Amino acid sequence: MKKYLLYVITIISLVSAACKPLPPFHQDREANKSEQFSAIKNRLPDSVKTPLNSTGKPIIIMQTKMPRAAVCVSPETGKVLWKTATPSAVSRYTISGTIVAYYDSKKGITALDIQTGNELWTSKLKPGREFLGMSGDQSGKLAVVSYSKQGGSALNQISELTLLSSGGKVIYSVDTQGRMGWPLLSSRFIAVPYRSQYLVFMDLSKPIEIGRIHVKKGEVRFVKQTENGIFFGDKSGTYSLAEVLKKGSDIKTLTVSSEIKNLEYKFAADHYSSIMKDYSAYDLRMMHGNFISTEKGTDFSGNSIVFNLFRYFFGFSVNNGKGVLKWAVRVEAENLAAVESFGDRLFYITASGAIGALNISSGEIIWKTEDIVENIRGATLDLNGFTPPASSTTAPMSLLDSLTAVANDVDTRFPLAKRFAIDALAVVGGAGVARLLSMITDPRSSSELKEKAEKDLIERPDPKGLPLYLNLISTSFDFINKTRPKAIIVMSKVLAKLKSPEAVPLLLKLLVSPDINIKELNAVVEALIEIGDQRAVRPFREFLLAYRADPEFARDIHPLQKMAEGLFKMGKSAERQVLTFLSEDPRTLPRLQEYILRMLKKTRVSTAKK
Repeated sequence: MKKYLLYVITIISLVSAACKPLPPFHQDREANKSEQFSAIKNRLPDSVKTPLNSTGKPIIIMQTKMPRAAVCVSPETGKVLWKTATPSAVSRYTISGTIVAYYDSKKGITALDIQTGNELWTSKLKPGREFLGMSGDQSGKLAVVSYSKQGGSALNQISELTLLSSGGKVIYSVDTQGRMGWPLLSSRFIAVPYRSQYLVFMDLSKPIEIGRIHVKKGEVRFVKQTENGIFFGDKSGTYSLAEVLKKGSDIKTLTVSSEIKNLEYKFAADHYSSIMKDYSAYDLRMMHGNFISTEKGTDFSGNSIVFNLFRYFFGFSVNNGKGVLKWAVRVEAENLAAVESFGDRLFYITASGAIGALNISSGEIIWKTEDIVENIRGATLDLNGFTPPASSTTAPMSLLDSLTAVANDVDTRFPLAKRFAIDALAVVGGAGVARLLSMITDPRSSSELKEKAEKDLIERPDPKGLPLYLNLISTSFDFINKTRPKAIIVMSKVLAKLKSPEAVPLLLKLLVSPDINIKELNAVVEALIEIGDQRAVRPFREFLLAYRADPEFARDIHPLQKMAEGLFKMGKSAERQVLTFLSEDPRTLPRLQEYILRMLKKTRVSTAKK
């Protein structure tokens, strides 16, 4: 009887355990279920059109360098409201209702009063946990994600989500195996990126998982709330939460592509990166745009986005995912500290504490202040619904002038921006080509700038730029007037890629010029072979016969070898006879002789097989 009762109790225990719901974030929980979507949809928060702070007014919390301090600034008045030393701050400032929170390496989560800057409370993480990121909302609560790596391995990472009240008390805490990204706290739920593929939604009062979305395209590297809703995704595509809940996770993501290289498609900080928990230069290498949800899916307001690269801004129009560069702006500041978009405006903070805003569609600088605080390293902007005071606007220079100014900027700290500008000039083509040609022929241009411009000209030759290319190599060699053709090697490669027959007369003129050097001669010969024009056959034949024994070519035989190859490819029986003569003539340079013999031998073997 006792054995029977023990057996029954065991069965009941097993059944009870099997029926027990899985804990939040469990890897076996299902995703993308219709009932989950309904539960999340019923909790979708209202659009956030006012600041997150409890004063209801726009504010900016700037962080100074050496020593670190939080400085609260009113963009409406341009005045400092308060300043508080935060010497051990190692995170961004998070604005949440009545508080400004940050992670202090000594105290843990630290909250300051939004109106005075006075310290209100601190809350330490569990021993062994490392801070990753946090989020706030208008209620003053904080959602915090921390983690620990068992044995130092990322594969054994334990992540923890903690929800704190505005007074610093723990509402609940839940941990799990696997990586969480830093969360988004809204008025109705917490959205947490999880294991790169999931977006998990948690309740605001108890550790209950409402549901989860599993994306099948790309990853969930960020989640952000704007005045138009909640959006998430990665550099390969962006989802609208409202659209996913309506149509499912198989919907088409919002993507952007461009012909310009070095374009970084990041619309937010990577929420899994420990580097991004604090302000850094990576904040100044992102895309910015106003996401909207339309009947066709997620899109950009005004079909416009801006690529920020340090103190430079590049504006694109976007249609059907294709980005076309329309304007470029270089901010007149030593450096920037923060950039963020709100609606159709892009706000920026300079390192000297000035605030500015530009129009995302046009690039016009519509507002800027004087320097307010010195030595700024980063800033958190709370500007929902803020309209900058009316002021005179500054229209950007023409696209070509702006790109040229960026490429020629004497400041050597931003090589990425210079390379991007040169790539853009090559893509723009036409007059952009003229600017690139000016760079490679200007003795004042740096070697790095010339090299990049040359590479782009060769990779993206513009047929419309043909007159410009020909003009560079049409200048005569004149010792008295100190003139010579320009950029012979680069132009030869460009003309070869275009297969331009118009270039043949000028290239043949260079071929027989005594003033051309060996490297230039080699480039000219290769261009003539690539173009494949029969007009090059006779000059090649005559050149080989004249210089076959010239000791000057013994050190670099390549031009003669290439001419022999061109004669072999483009010539007929008469040219084969010339090649045979050269291979048998004892005066022919040995390396040229060997090269010709190998070509002739391959031909004979190939003919014999047929």
